[in-house]
Amino acid sequence: MGSSKRPNGRSQPSSLRWIVIAVVSFLPAAWGSRYAATRDGDSAAVLVGRVTEVTDGDTIHVALASGPIIVRLHSIDTPERTQPWGRQATAALARRLRQGTEVTLQPITQDEYDRLVAVVYLNDENLNAWMVQQGHAWAYRQYLDDARYCAWEQQARASGRGVWSLPSSERIAPWEYRQAEREQTEIVMGSTVETETACVAAMNDRGPVTNTAAQPSTPAGPCRIKGNINDKGDRIYHVPGSDSYERTGVSTSRGERWFCTEEEARKAGWRAPRG
Repeated sequence: MGSSKRPNGRSQPSSLRWIVIAVVSFLPAAWGSRYAATRDGDSAAVLVGRVTEVTDGDTIHVALASGPIIVRLHSIDTPERTQPWGRQATAALARRLRQGTEVTLQPITQDEYDRLVAVVYLNDENLNAWMVQQGHAWAYRQYLDDARYCAWEQQARASGRGVWSLPSSERIAPWEYRQAEREQTEIVMGSTVETETACVAAMNDRGPVTNTAAQPSTPAGPCRIKGNINDKGDRIYHVPGSDSYERTGVSTSRGERWFCTEEEARKAGWRAPRG
């Protein structure tokens, strides 16, 4: 697992990489003197530390006995601070994790920014899950490995909690928002299918781009143009009835999407097939 979140422009301690490598590679030998009940009651090695800062809704700074570390919350993605509900998500996590609060961390991996990716527990409560349940975070399809996050997101959406209280035009998945910023393309409203079924399908879809299990070949409504990304990274849209349409899949975990019109697809950076 990795993360596409930006590192917030902060320089990280030179020792941080080695702390993370030690945590991920050598647990429990190096750190495993303390255990806690984690997912489904299993016992797993955890780290214990105190929160020094909440950077945003899914990133915190923690002081371990071995030194400071940056932690990216596993399985969730909160709105960027420049997005609607970004500040509210950060504030919600900060209220739970005030400076000096003791937390336990269930390490998962190290991301590309040298952060420890982990499940964060406050006493016995999974705060990653809590953020999704309260509507402050999305289940992060691309790195998800627990379908319960999809169910929790659906429950928050049905109840209109947090980000789900906003108009649909303002509910842009954070990964789509970042992609549009990077590529300087227009954000296509509603391009993420907001259903539990689509969330689980995206989580399970780890196959080639032609795997149609990610979403149904004929979605509900008029938006039936498939925005596919091939192995070279080319963004190509396929209209119903075209040669490649039936064998082309749409995987939202890869950044692929459905479009309602060809104009909409072109504005978002997709092109028609050549030849």
